[in-house]
Amino acid sequence: MAKKSLFESRLMSSKIKSPNVKFFPEAVLGYLGGPFFALIPNGIINTYLTQYWKNVLGLNTWASVFTWLMPLLSTILIVAGNLLVGKLMERKPKKAGKARPLLFLSIPLVAIALVAIFLAPFPYDGSTLKEGIVPILTLVITAIGYNLFYAFAWPMYYTSHSAMVNLSTRNSGQRGFLATLANAAQVGAAGIAGMAGGYITTLLALVPSESDEIYWIKESIVKDENGKVISYLVDEPALQAARQGANTRWMIVLIVLVVLLIIGCLLEYFFTRERITEEKVAELEKGAEAKEVKKVSMATQMKICLKDKYWWFIILFFLLYQLGGMLKNNGQPFYSEAWTGNLNMSSTIAIAGAIPTALGMLAIFPIANKFGKANSIKVGAVIAFVCGLIGFIPLFTNLLGGAPSDIEGPINGFAIAGFCLKAIGTVPAMYISLALLSDVLDHQEAIYGVRTDGFTMAVYGSIMIAMTGIANAIILGVSGAFASDLAAYRIAMTALFFGGEVVAYIAIAAMFIFMNVEKYSKFDHIAIEEDQKAKCAKLGIEYVSTEERMKLEEEESNRLAEEQRVVELKAKCEKQGLDFEAENNKVLEARKAKEEKALAAKKAKEEKAAAKKAAIQAKYDALSDEEKAKLEAKRLAKDEKANKKEAEIKAQFDLIRERAKAEREKALFE
Repeated sequence: MAKKSLFESRLMSSKIKSPNVKFFPEAVLGYLGGPFFALIPNGIINTYLTQYWKNVLGLNTWASVFTWLMPLLSTILIVAGNLLVGKLMERKPKKAGKARPLLFLSIPLVAIALVAIFLAPFPYDGSTLKEGIVPILTLVITAIGYNLFYAFAWPMYYTSHSAMVNLSTRNSGQRGFLATLANAAQVGAAGIAGMAGGYITTLLALVPSESDEIYWIKESIVKDENGKVISYLVDEPALQAARQGANTRWMIVLIVLVVLLIIGCLLEYFFTRERITEEKVAELEKGAEAKEVKKVSMATQMKICLKDKYWWFIILFFLLYQLGGMLKNNGQPFYSEAWTGNLNMSSTIAIAGAIPTALGMLAIFPIANKFGKANSIKVGAVIAFVCGLIGFIPLFTNLLGGAPSDIEGPINGFAIAGFCLKAIGTVPAMYISLALLSDVLDHQEAIYGVRTDGFTMAVYGSIMIAMTGIANAIILGVSGAFASDLAAYRIAMTALFFGGEVVAYIAIAAMFIFMNVEKYSKFDHIAIEEDQKAKCAKLGIEYVSTEERMKLEEEESNRLAEEQRVVELKAKCEKQGLDFEAENNKVLEARKAKEEKALAAKKAKEEKAAAKKAAIQAKYDALSDEEKAKLEAKRLAKDEKANKKEAEIKAQFDLIRERAKAEREKALFE
């Protein structure tokens, strides 16, 4: 008898037993709350690591090339790390899942990596850079910590976390809802980093800078006729002492981040379930051993993906979306510093931008269901492009001499307005893109008979993680190049903060004109079920639908839970001297009352629907025969048009599937 893994033990099993996704606890804890807490540390690191390098370690003054070259070169290791995680996900499926165990295993790895990022020795001695080995060690340990986090530890969490929506269920509506919550968690975590980060770093002096007035020597300050400071000298010993103190305080912040990580990962691990992975487990348990169920290699998955245009569309989307987003999020502190000299403006902008994205989360799911995910993203991208241009008004007005030199004047409203309005357009891309990726993976499974979660999520994870380093490299490189010229610095930071997303979204809008994978979703699900039935028939085993199997599992789980409840209640009654029958009747009566209440609510809902239907029928009956005939003709014409369109899509789908089957028989699995 095969030995079960730790993750299949009762202690480590998923707490989700329902065959359908439920709002609580699965959606709320597994896809919103858990990821939200787990992603906050990454949001803080993404946003403020470059500020730490620049304003605490001072790398931009004595190792400026390192600050942009190292993240660029690390991209190679990041891609390799994500491919490794993708390969780990493609091992023999277990009931615990392919991705969930990696979520749990990532906890100690990410915690260690977070600490390693800030372990580099402080390179200054008083007001001067230390000589000898210390600065070299600072660079070496900084590089090791960065790569340990971004190239190994974080991919272990993020790639497996990102796969959870794809593996959660085949129900498109439920999956779309989970994708909305998962992306809301990511946006919320990044938002907390942006909103609170600026204020916290200022309050705790985590990123002291030469631009902070408290480090200026008062006697050296020179002002122009308008009272604006034009030159000053910095009290270097005081600044370096503040930097060293900030270096120590970052370790305290890290303790909080590690606690949030542990809470988040445990919630996500215990309150999620991989229903699609369990389908494969069911096949193996019914006798479809390794010789019968072919393991799909990463090379085969790569072949399928690279020839799929829809896969290219969605992957290029994530590349553009993440690069533009990282230039915005990570460039936000630099933009604020360029115009105001501190990071408070960064938090103000983030708070203002959080309002439309939070409200958009409530609206986007029904909108996407009605008009389609790709269409929603496309229209949103156009809105983001147009509204993003508003953010350039402060810069152009300032250049023309029509605004104060600081953004703190009335012109500030244009920057915030542009940011908020642009955020409205980004809502579809934020919340429903993972659901669209799931549609692409389902389409591949319907066409080729296999899923490509391992390779696809490895590429996805590589993009989402590597773009952080690439964006930081661009920001730090541009920042260093224009740091000596305030006017040029403001132009450069505005171009990155607003321009990065503007360019990305107009490219997304153009590309998504051709993104129509959703039209095949109905036929994809039918084909997948047909393939599963055919496989069972070939192996001589009974086919049980996923819904039926999960329903039976839920019934069995409820039966066992009830037996355990009775045992525990008997033990409690025996210990406390209570009457078991009386106590048990209380529980049963409370349960019956709850069921009756639910039944009454259901009946009221059905009666309301019936009344509405009757009202519509009465309205129809009141029409004249001529009006009824017109409506019937209109309905028939609409149905005929819809049926014709569906038949055309079905013909296209069958042709694509037949071609893929021929290719598969020739070479794909040889």
